[in-house]
Amino acid sequence: MKSKLLLEKIEEMHYWDSRVVDLSTNFFGDEITLVYDDSEGDVVYKFSECYEINYKHVLDYDKGKPISEFTKLQLPYFIQNVEIEDFFHNQTNYLKCIISMYPLELSILSKELFISRK
Repeated sequence: MKSKLLLEKIEEMHYWDSRVVDLSTNFFGDEITLVYDDSEGDVVYKFSECYEINYKHVLDYDKGKPISEFTKLQLPYFIQNVEIEDFFHNQTNYLKCIISMYPLELSILSKELFISRK
């Protein structure tokens, strides 16, 4: 299955406790890009043909100021876990991905996920 191969690639890059330095949405939510710091070059997850995007930020986590004012080293988001599975609807294969990066959890339903290193 597609999700198993993607998860293997994700885990080969040893994402655990990596700082997320960018999370952006483009084209009315059709594309989501997540970038995290890595000693061998930033790693990019690019989701395309997205159908569902859910951001859940812990309400009890006080940001102190707008995230736009944070420096890269002040960003509090570190990837703790990535789950990905195949999801079928009307004979179409989608990917359901959950990324835990306390204090934020991201859930994405998309057709494609591309993983690269900058």
